Amino acid sequence: MNSPEGARTWPRWRGLAWVLLAIWILAATTAPAPAAESEAPLRLGLPVNCRLGEDCFVQQMPDIDPSEQALDPLCGRATYQGHDGWDIRVRSLKDVDRPSPVIAIAEGTVARTRDGVPDRIYDRVQDGDLKGKECGNGVVVEHAGGLVSQYCHLKEGSIAVRPGTRVGKGDSLGSIGASGLAEFPHVHLSVRRDGQRLEPLTGRLLDAAGEQCGDTTRSLFEPSVRDALTRSTSAILLIGLTNAPPESSSLVRSGDPPVPTISEPVIAWVWAINVEPESLFRMRLVDPDRKTILNFETKSLEGRKATYVAYVGGKHALREGSYRLQVDLVSDGQNVRSTVRSIFIGP
Repeated sequence: MNSPEGARTWPRWRGLAWVLLAIWILAATTAPAPAAESEAPLRLGLPVNCRLGEDCFVQQMPDIDPSEQALDPLCGRATYQGHDGWDIRVRSLKDVDRPSPVIAIAEGTVARTRDGVPDRIYDRVQDGDLKGKECGNGVVVEHAGGLVSQYCHLKEGSIAVRPGTRVGKGDSLGSIGASGLAEFPHVHLSVRRDGQRLEPLTGRLLDAAGEQCGDTTRSLFEPSVRDALTRSTSAILLIGLTNAPPESSSLVRSGDPPVPTISEPVIAWVWAINVEPESLFRMRLVDPDRKTILNFETKSLEGRKATYVAYVGGKHALREGSYRLQVDLVSDGQNVRSTVRSIFIGP
C-alpha cells in the first residue's frame, strides 16, 4: 500500500518531466545547422566566354616556384618568373575588334574598376614605364569566403559593371583587350584569399606552394573547367599563305598577312604557341588540281618556344584557284595538333 506522502509526491515529478521535455524540444528546433550544410564551397568557372583551344588559348599560367626558376602548376614551363595569374588570349588585335566576353568566375560584388587605357601591344621602348597601370583596364570582384578575383587588360570602353554591382557566375564584366602591359591581347586572371595570392587550379597559396605541381585534387575550378585547363597548352594559332616571311610581332598586331597573287612568291607559314622541345611541324600544300606542290618538315626545336613562327616556300603559284594547306604539330612522334585551311590565290 502506498503511503500518503508518495501519493502527494507523484504529481510534482510529472510536472517537472513536462518542463524538461519542453526545454529539450526548444533546444532541438533552435540549434544552428552544421557549417557544411549552410555554406557550399565555391566552384569557379572560366573567366572568358569562348571555346578554349579554338578561338581563345591559354598562353601562360602562374609561376608556383618561389625560386628564380619558373614552374607552372602542371609541372611545365608555360609561365615566367613571378607571374601570378592565368593568361587566356585571343590571336591578335584584330580579334579585339570582335567582342570576347570576360565573365565573373563566381558570384560576388564588384569592388573596383578602371577604364580608359588604350589597347595596344606593349612596346618597352616606345611605351616606357606603365607603373600603376600595368593591369590596364580591369575589374576586381569580391566573393564569399574571403576570395577576390582580378581581371586585367580588358578592352577600352568595354567595362560593363561599376563598384557595388552584384554579379552572378558567368555575368559579363567586359571584353578581352590589350590595355596596360600586354604583349598580346588577353585577360589576366589572378585570385587571392584573405589577401594571399592563390593558384586556383591546384588550390594552393602561391607564396607557400614550393615546387609541388600536378595535383589538382583541391582545385577551386568546377570539374569541366579543371579538366580543360589541364590539357596541353600547345596550340596552332594561325596558318596561311603570303608573299614574304611573316614575323610574330606583325601577326599579333595585324593578324593574317596578305595572300599572294599568282605573280608573287608563295610562302606557307604557321604561327604557334607553347611549343615543346623536340617538336616539329609538317606542312603540306595542295594545288587546285589536288596535286601536292609542297611537303615540308621543319627541324626539331632544341628548346621550348612560348611563341613560334615557321615558314617555307618561295616559288610562284602556277594557276589561280583554291589551295589547301595542312599543318601538323608533332611532339614525341605524335600528331598533337592539326589545322587545315583553304586559301584562294588570284591574279
